[in-house]
Parts: sequence; C-alpha cells; structure tokens
Amino acid sequence: MSTRLIKGRKSVCLAKIENKNNRQVSFSKRRNGVFKKANELVVMTGAEVGIIVFPLGNKPYSFGHPNVNETIDKYVCEERPPSLSSPGIDDNKLKEKNKNLENQQEWFRGPIEKMNYTEASILKEGLEDLLLKVKNYGTECGYGYETGKWKAK
Repeated sequence: MSTRLIKGRKSVCLAKIENKNNRQVSFSKRRNGVFKKANELVVMTGAEVGIIVFPLGNKPYSFGHPNVNETIDKYVCEERPPSLSSPGIDDNKLKEKNKNLENQQEWFRGPIEKMNYTEASILKEGLEDLLLKVKNYGTECGYGYETGKWKAK
C-alpha cells in the first residue's frame, strides 16, 4: 500500500519573515482576508470598524465602516463630537435651506381666511391626501371608515 499525502490547510509558524520579497507576497495575500473579515464583522454585528495597515515601503491600506476617518476620529479625538452631517455638507447651508423652507410654508400656518385661491387649493389637496392616509392606516389596523365614522371590523 502506498501512503497518501494529505494536502490541506497547514498551520503557519508565527514568526517574522526575513526575506523582504516573501514578506511582501505574504502581506498582499493576507491583506484582503483581513479586510474581508472586518467587513463580515460589520455586516453581522453592525460594529464600526476602522483599519489602517502600513506595509514597509508601500502606501498605507485602509478599510472602514462607515468611513475610516469618522471611525478613528470618534475614538482618537474624544473632545470633538462626531458630525451628524455627511462630510462635504456645510451646516450653515443646511440651516439656511431649512429657514427658506420654513419661510415658504409660513402661509400654511396662517389663518385660512387670508389665503388666496392657489394656497387654499394646495391646502385642500394636502388635507385630502392626509385623510386618505389615515383611512388606509385605519383599514390596515382593522378598522373601517364608513360615512365619516370609524367602526371596528
């Protein structure tokens, strides 16, 4: 009988690889595995993950969820709270846009008697849409809406 060699996963001795070329090859093979495991951790647990790897003589590689910079800054710079807005969006612009929208809808809060025809028809359409949504919600919850009265089914 011949002995059969079993090929499979072998345990690797954890020691520094002295040959630079072999070290670089090993790094490039394992880098994607580390990032893949980090991504699985994010998907399975919802954790925030930030990884930066600095190989010798090469550019750094990074992985982060939701973003490397946000994740690391959150823990390194504790005195500064994390920004609620996305990077690249100016808070002042958001405040200005919000104020403009509030000014545009100011007429909506005013007395109905002072509305012109266009404003009144927009208000009517909005209220009809709201009533339809309430009726649909009531129906989904097991109530019927007949002739202006709610009845349990």
